[in-house]
Amino acid sequence: MKTLEIMSDTILVVDDEHHFTASLKRILHGEGFDVDTAASGRETFTCIKTREYSAVLLDLHLPDLNGIEIAEYITRKDPDCAVIILTGQATVTSAMQAVRCGCYDYITKPCQPEQVVLTLKRATENRLLKKELLASKNKYQRLSEATWEAIVVFSDERICEVNTQFCELFGITESEVQGYSLSTFIPGLALPAPFIQGSVDDILQVSEFEGIRADGTVFPGELRLKRIMESGTYRWVAAIRDLTRRRQEKLSRTKLEEKLTYAMRMESIGLMAGSVAHDLNNILTSIVSFPELLLLDMPANARYRADIDRIKRAGQQAAAVVSDLLTIARGSTCKKEIRNLNDMIRQYRDSLDYLHQSRSFPDKKVTFDLDPRLGNIRVTPIQLTKSLINLVRNAAEAIDDQGTISVYTTRRTFIEPYKGYEAIPPGQYEVLGVADTGNGIAAEHLVHIFEPFYSQKQMGNSGTGLGLTIIMHTMRDHSGYIDLKSNAQGTVFELFFPTCCGNEEFSTSTLSLESLLGKGEKVLVVDDMESQRVITSSILKRLGYTPFTVENGEQAIQHLKKEPVDLLLLDMIMEPGMNGYETFKEIRLLVPGQRAVVTSGCHNHPDRERIRALGISHYLPKPLSVTHLAQAIRQEINS
Repeated sequence: MKTLEIMSDTILVVDDEHHFTASLKRILHGEGFDVDTAASGRETFTCIKTREYSAVLLDLHLPDLNGIEIAEYITRKDPDCAVIILTGQATVTSAMQAVRCGCYDYITKPCQPEQVVLTLKRATENRLLKKELLASKNKYQRLSEATWEAIVVFSDERICEVNTQFCELFGITESEVQGYSLSTFIPGLALPAPFIQGSVDDILQVSEFEGIRADGTVFPGELRLKRIMESGTYRWVAAIRDLTRRRQEKLSRTKLEEKLTYAMRMESIGLMAGSVAHDLNNILTSIVSFPELLLLDMPANARYRADIDRIKRAGQQAAAVVSDLLTIARGSTCKKEIRNLNDMIRQYRDSLDYLHQSRSFPDKKVTFDLDPRLGNIRVTPIQLTKSLINLVRNAAEAIDDQGTISVYTTRRTFIEPYKGYEAIPPGQYEVLGVADTGNGIAAEHLVHIFEPFYSQKQMGNSGTGLGLTIIMHTMRDHSGYIDLKSNAQGTVFELFFPTCCGNEEFSTSTLSLESLLGKGEKVLVVDDMESQRVITSSILKRLGYTPFTVENGEQAIQHLKKEPVDLLLLDMIMEPGMNGYETFKEIRLLVPGQRAVVTSGCHNHPDRERIRALGISHYLPKPLSVTHLAQAIRQEINS
């Protein structure tokens, strides 16, 4: 075990009487002091410059300097050093001077050695206590300033002490806070009952609160309250944390969790849609295409024409639901065209969809206000039309009785980001707006209305619950944005499409089915499902083509080796064996210039872009439309 070496206090005795200093030095050595001596002012300054002393015994009358002058220098240079005047010519004046310059004591000669020793011991002990007190103060001051918590000591709710963090947190200076009640900064602060009743048990209380800064701003905080005893009096110490950042992080985490939940829902919808889309679209081809063929050959007044038309429209609606699910889950891959919003809205106004809308909601008046200055946008027409149909239908359903729906277009230019329902970056936009005079959307529903199947309408009476979700994904696909305002007087939806900078021309002309008929050209249908081969062959015959059918890629290659054809109508997904891409790749090696149109019940097949790279320009989704199929075949053969 090591023994700690205790350093003795160093004492400087200053006196020009040699026998006195020698005797005093011997006595003080016996008491354990380390003693130096000086006989003049010059010797004194030499000693205090080379060594630190705990105390100095100082005679007032020296040969070269006055003792008071030396005392003033020592107390100024080293305040912790105790200067004790030891003089045989004491006067009231010199005593008062000693007090004013900060001397520890004033002893007159002659004196007893025990008095000198006792005074020195008190002086050195006092010096040690002062050092310990200062060290303790500095320690706790450092701890107080190092913590990121605001610390306050108070009694009966009157603030006694605070640290710098408290002042920074509440925006007030330490001098201003003294005497305030803590409830000034923390309204509703309640002390635990045991303190009020004078209980001696320690109490630790943790609670959250809403604090008020000096400028009036409110912030969330956490209070940790503990009782202490100080000088026989109970006081409270409170540690305060600002929870603003924690609340913001919690809010951000909640939003991330919501996004993750939404992404998982989208993934589930995507898996469901992808797993059923191919088979379901193949089934719907018969429901859509056969009625379409029957209607082509039926007179306008045929008995069952209306019923067959209903079957066709029901199949188209079912196909639209599958298409919507795939759009939400996997995005749209439809080709975009340069179009004008005004022209597309005029086409909608003249369409059967608008006519049906008007008949379904006769009490809802629809007005159109189209800005003639509008520029072009790059858009997928079917997606924009579907978005417009959904918005107008939602507006009509939002009006209980009579009301007005306003469809309008305008141009907006933002120099700085615009903060609406979404943050819209600077730029020029062509805007499609739909406003209604309904009852508005409740604030708690606004953040959820674009989620799939989130609807406050009666299930079964208002579509699939995907309408606004489709609109959101349509705008994402077009690099556009949505603004939404709603109150008790109605709701306004605005769709912002970036203005197309090019001057490309576009065509809105339509061809009649008669102009698309074939002239006996040979078409090879490659599909693994017999029902698809049958319905497609029927359509091709009706269109004036000569169809051949095979059920897989291997048979298609063998057929072409024996008999060339003008066009391949190729299914993308075929099992087992080669798929559409693999089949066409092999056929191109056999017949380099072979033309083909690809069909698929899966809109976003992984090989879609690869087969397009081989020269495929027409990729038709199932269920097949007679008109779309006729257009694609005619364009491909004529190309």
